[in-house]
Amino acid sequence: MTTDRAPGNATLRLYSDTDWESVRSFVLSRWGSGHPMADRRLFDWQFRGFGPARVEIRPILLFLDGRVAGFRGLIPGLYQVPFPDGMRVLPGASLAMWMLAPELRGLGLGRAMHAEAERLCPVLAGAGSNPRTSVPIYLENGFQLLEAMNRFTAALDPASCGKRFGEGASLLPGVPPEAKGEPLCPSKADPAFLAYAWEGSAYRAGFFSLFRDEEFWRWRILESPGFRYHVFVDPGGSGFLTARTERFVDPPGEGGVLRLIDLVPARPSAWNGAEDPAFGRFLGRALAWAREAGCIAADYHCSGGMFKNLLQSLGFVLEAQGPGSGPPPLPRVFNGGRGDERPINALAKAPVPVSFERSCMVKSDNDMDRPRRLGENGKILY
Repeated sequence: MTTDRAPGNATLRLYSDTDWESVRSFVLSRWGSGHPMADRRLFDWQFRGFGPARVEIRPILLFLDGRVAGFRGLIPGLYQVPFPDGMRVLPGASLAMWMLAPELRGLGLGRAMHAEAERLCPVLAGAGSNPRTSVPIYLENGFQLLEAMNRFTAALDPASCGKRFGEGASLLPGVPPEAKGEPLCPSKADPAFLAYAWEGSAYRAGFFSLFRDEEFWRWRILESPGFRYHVFVDPGGSGFLTARTERFVDPPGEGGVLRLIDLVPARPSAWNGAEDPAFGRFLGRALAWAREAGCIAADYHCSGGMFKNLLQSLGFVLEAQGPGSGPPPLPRVFNGGRGDERPINALAKAPVPVSFERSCMVKSDNDMDRPRRLGENGKILY
């Protein structure tokens, strides 16, 4: 260890499968019995990540007297980064879960764990970080911060939204009649096609993002042990999207919400704000399917605002997220929330400055879209 005040027997090393039981005990003691990462299927999936650096980039563990006393989670991945001379794909990681035993805080050990993460990863990104604890450390280390991702919400059934969420939700405009189309069912997903489409549009458009190759789509969307994701592909060729339906379980009730995750138009210019009526019609058809499936609302998170005009034409409203803006018409957490959840922020550090307006970090990039709680029997509640 490099910190002067650290105990001499404190050591850092990367997580290996043989550490599971020790890490699980640490998770249960520090985050609580219902934390989803106490489920090994979810833990192994989340921290497997994707990309060729999956062996070198692993969660960092702090050991003291042979026991786990700290955890710095890293989800390996690949990032597309716009350099002055063109786009590059670099290895990196999403920051997820950072904890140090309380009796060891103030000794520089947490910062040593983070320094090791920066040494391992040319690119680091995070989302949903605590503004009072981890965010100040990130800013001290040269990270760029977006205080809140753009969150767009829509009432697919305004009357039902009003009954469940209150008067503010009932006043959301709903999907305009002219934007309603024939429902389009989800498609069988082909990760090779999704990767080809991403590279042909998003990578060519030249913004900062995870580089969504074939391994990414297989890992993040098709093999998720927590959620079943839907992939919608426009038969007319305008693009595709990924989403999941979140049913109401806490408190229970009929219906649910369509959580839009990835919007991927086929035309690179659409990522730069150009009108794309065909992609809009396609998205409208996916929303029509969601209404028929019992979804009363929809939402979408993104660091950049490239789809603002498109989404507003379909009845989405940009959530007011500034100080004093009041509670959103639709809650940020639909199951298990207290009603005062923070907006999802975003952080990034790369070899060149990151423009969040010219970026596409979405809800699933970090660990913001994985199950949030396990029941007493270890089953996923939501």
